[in-house]
Amino acid sequence: MIKIFHTNRMTRQPFFQALIHYLHEHQDVTLRQIKAAFEGEKNLDRQLDAYIEAGYIHRKNRRYQNAFRLLDSLDGLSLDQEIFVDTESALFDQLKEVTFRRQMTNATNDLIIEEDVDLMRENLTLDSYFYKMRTQEELSEDQKKLYAILGDVNPDYALKYMTSFLLKFTRKDKVIQRRPDIFVQALVTLDFLEEISPQSYVLTMEMDRKQLIFRKIKDEA
Repeated sequence: MIKIFHTNRMTRQPFFQALIHYLHEHQDVTLRQIKAAFEGEKNLDRQLDAYIEAGYIHRKNRRYQNAFRLLDSLDGLSLDQEIFVDTESALFDQLKEVTFRRQMTNATNDLIIEEDVDLMRENLTLDSYFYKMRTQEELSEDQKKLYAILGDVNPDYALKYMTSFLLKFTRKDKVIQRRPDIFVQALVTLDFLEEISPQSYVLTMEMDRKQLIFRKIKDEA
């Protein structure tokens, strides 16, 4: 089975994904075969032409095949690039271990949030959460926990309050938040903070006071 990471509007379409799986499993496919396999699909010819024009499908001598390259190496990967990978290949499991160091800045203060973001963007990180909100890709189960707190919040608005609260730890080891606050709750869910007693929080991130970099400690497997 082919899995696509970082889909766009076209590659996210159910027909596109069903078609590339069909072409992956069948050779020397004709238009008649495609229409028989996807009987009832509206505007099939028009969609096929769009996939061909976009470079995803190749048509030659009235035969159709996938035109994209399946991932065959981890060399040169970049975060958020579109990737087609065979889920039965050895590389598929290796992809889960690929991470990128990401820094999030904000317009309110100089504080920087630093996280290790997985290439698949399935882990619970603030950077990946905002990415999924922007691209409308499906949230992982862990990310849905954050969505239950924040919803589709404006990133600048959220970072304003999150970073302002984190800055308090440059002056104190323990910070008290007497009123319920969704942004503090989100910081706990992200494992940036720990609530040690009701309304009392300690930082669980590494902090560089000089550069104001707050780095999430990488989870140990």
